[in-house]
Amino acid sequence: GYDEIFVPRFKPWTDNALALLGSTEFKLPAGDVLVPTCGPGHELPLVAELLKNRNVRGTDLAPGMIDVAQKRCEGNPRLSCAVEDAMAPSGEYAALFSVFGLQQLPDHAQAIQAWTRCLKIGGVAVVIYWPMGTGVEKRGPWAHWGRLLRAALGDGARRGVQGWEDALPAAIGSAGGEVLFAHPLKYRITWPNASEMFDAMTECGPWHALRLKKGDDFVDGLRDDFLAPYAVDAPLVHDPT
Repeated sequence: GYDEIFVPRFKPWTDNALALLGSTEFKLPAGDVLVPTCGPGHELPLVAELLKNRNVRGTDLAPGMIDVAQKRCEGNPRLSCAVEDAMAPSGEYAALFSVFGLQQLPDHAQAIQAWTRCLKIGGVAVVIYWPMGTGVEKRGPWAHWGRLLRAALGDGARRGVQGWEDALPAAIGSAGGEVLFAHPLKYRITWPNASEMFDAMTECGPWHALRLKKGDDFVDGLRDDFLAPYAVDAPLVHDPT
């Protein structure tokens, strides 16, 4: 589901990250590329095509994701993937590429430190993540969902430690790295209707974790409240950052 529904919707962010990685290619030291939290591995052949003659290694904590990713690696000797904790990457790399993995990890500052330390001198990391709260969107279906969760869970609705993003530059610096630039990226996502969005987000997308934590009854109990503001059959469009 993630592969079919979310990969194409997240493509503008992935394309932007690839363009950034490509723009640094001539500066990179010799060595391989790491793609932590690679999920189903759709980015692996894209990175390999962009940075020719470099090996690309994908890792993910979910064996099921790696099973899917390994099928994408078949036939390309420069691609490989393995089950590994992104909090403790092994090896040393010329570049690191991560799109929407950092915010999923239990300690964001520790993760970015580990990612920085696994880079060779002169290595570059391109990291895109969803920010907290209204940093993603002030209005729209994701913001609406956040308000429903805060009403239902209070402080339990928080995703990660408050202000974790502010700690990232210092964490990178303490690991010997430097922030070259940081800026928001806003693109449009379109859904056929609110109902299909809810099902996708809670069954195979970023909100699925809540099903694992709170159960189906809790998540499905919020369905009517989530759908209430939206027309039944109208497309649902939003512009997250």
